[in-house]
Amino acid sequence: MNASEDIAQKRSILLTARVRFSPEIQPVKEAAIDKIIEQILFVSNRGKGLSLKDIQDAFSSEIGGYAINLSDMKNSLKRLVEKRRIIRKRKRTLELYELADEVKHEIADLQRHAEERFNSIVKRLFKNAKEGPMAYQGPFFEFLCIIFSQLGEESVRLIKGDIKGAKFLSSPSIPSILEKIKEEFCSIDHALFGNAATSFFQDSDPEYDAIKWNIAQNYYIAKALGLDPTGALLSKEIFGHATFYLDTNIIIAALEPKHRHHESFLAFNKSCRQLGIALKVCQITLDELQNWLIYQRSLMEKVIDQIPDETASKIRSIFYEIYCEKKMSGEAVNIDDLFQSFVSPKDNLESLFEVQLEDDTWFDEAADKPETKSFAQTLGAQYSKVRRYPKGPRTALHDAILILWLQKLRKENEVNNWLITTDTTLPGLVPQNTSSESLAITLDALLQWISPLAVLESEENSFAAIFANMIKYRLLPQERIFDLEDFLIFDEMNMSCKELPAEDVEGCVRYIKANAPMLDPSNLADREKLAYEVSKFFADPGRKYKQEIERLESENVKIKQEYEENLKDRNREIEELKERTKKESLRRSAWFRVGITATIFLLLEGLVIFLASLYGAGPNFFQKVVNSWPFLGIPVVLAIPIGWFIIGKERLKNLGWPVTKIFKQE
Repeated sequence: MNASEDIAQKRSILLTARVRFSPEIQPVKEAAIDKIIEQILFVSNRGKGLSLKDIQDAFSSEIGGYAINLSDMKNSLKRLVEKRRIIRKRKRTLELYELADEVKHEIADLQRHAEERFNSIVKRLFKNAKEGPMAYQGPFFEFLCIIFSQLGEESVRLIKGDIKGAKFLSSPSIPSILEKIKEEFCSIDHALFGNAATSFFQDSDPEYDAIKWNIAQNYYIAKALGLDPTGALLSKEIFGHATFYLDTNIIIAALEPKHRHHESFLAFNKSCRQLGIALKVCQITLDELQNWLIYQRSLMEKVIDQIPDETASKIRSIFYEIYCEKKMSGEAVNIDDLFQSFVSPKDNLESLFEVQLEDDTWFDEAADKPETKSFAQTLGAQYSKVRRYPKGPRTALHDAILILWLQKLRKENEVNNWLITTDTTLPGLVPQNTSSESLAITLDALLQWISPLAVLESEENSFAAIFANMIKYRLLPQERIFDLEDFLIFDEMNMSCKELPAEDVEGCVRYIKANAPMLDPSNLADREKLAYEVSKFFADPGRKYKQEIERLESENVKIKQEYEENLKDRNREIEELKERTKKESLRRSAWFRVGITATIFLLLEGLVIFLASLYGAGPNFFQKVVNSWPFLGIPVVLAIPIGWFIIGKERLKNLGWPVTKIFKQE
């Protein structure tokens, strides 16, 4: 099998092998293996059938052995034969397996639809490509494979508890993956490719979401089967009847309908009810939520008039988003109204989502223990390392206490409990001298696990949109996104930035993030250092000059590029016009010379007929001409070389069909 066939088959499986099933109907692992074997038979079969050894080889691992054991394969083939989805044939002593015709048509229709959708997306994303959009089909598919294979492996290792500390896989980095694509595919326009890739993850589109969901889900299942031969990861028991403790960020998403992860939480909550999973929240989490709300309200009052209107869309704050939405609609905005969803968080969590409250005197005692403070410092250091800015000491302490509480419950009661969070720095971090590999799991990783068990086919499109929205915020670069805290320093310095140019204010914030990323505006000493950096930025007399130079240089490069493109297009048009003019001239000349040749032929033919009438044998003119028929071919023989000489080869080529066809055959 050549490389192009291998890629085509891989694309076929990842785009079309949709696995949907319910744990009450059949074990998840069996359904997954059945679907994958059907796909293998479809893409590998050449009408002769595959043996058990051929099918087993398709599951071979790069590091040796097989992802699926022989017993599972035999059982799957037996089930599929009994359902008449596979036909078993015997060729001498060898048993061969082949898909039933009805199943072939079913998978072929799915494959055709998936390929058409994928190609349609490629054409939309790369419609302006000079090479044509289909030149980007291979690179774009490879790009998606790298991203979703990493996401799949991360989800599996999180659930399996096979990560700890440095072993944790951070989210795939789009810039680093784009560099890999650049190395492998040198001939494409990489600037265009990068913009299209970003657009694919940033834009909300049902076709885009369906592709993301199919590839992500299928990669996850493949990883689960490969990394966990027992199939435990694809069984209800791994989380069934577990207890999930909600982190503060999950509660915020649950209670605020306009939060970007609210729909994700609703899908998660519905799935938990189906699987008998209990949801709990600790009192310390509600306390932290209350403190966070007080801080956010104070923050809004301080920075709401510091943010230029052009920068508003780049602010990452649910309360500021609601504020801007109300302001745009002409409503009178009261800051208290922005926090209306959080008036009674405990009661709303219980009534809306059946979340139980948990509290214990242990929490008060744990806060002052040295091991808790040490673990909080570890969490804060990991957060700073990944996010490039500090985690608040109070938040780090809350996370440490909560994880220690879960560890205590696991150790004493052997319960299956987890912390559900959107903080990607928490999974894999556990206290020292503990046997647990991870006590936290991210919401998007959990949704990938839940979907084969709890998502109905009718709900798949909405679930795909939810999943796409979640990974958008994980994958896309966040350099151009700002937090409310970024503008706090302007209030502390009694500066008014509302009317300043947005590019200046944003430039100052980025300057601070680059030159003083670890400084905390709420700390007096850090605030003084930040004020110094801000004054340095705005006091630099060459700053505006440098910015203008950079802008003009950028415009100059853009103008040069446009000029070169226009020049190339104009030269190409001129060459095409010259070529068309030349061909038209040759065609007219050729037809004129054809006329001359035809005239010469007719004159010669007339001369032969005249001589035949004088000297030919026969009683009349007709008999004389008929008896002289051999001589009638002489003008034809003479006209061909004469015509070749008069018309010429180049003119003959431009006469069009059928003469052109003769030359093509030559």
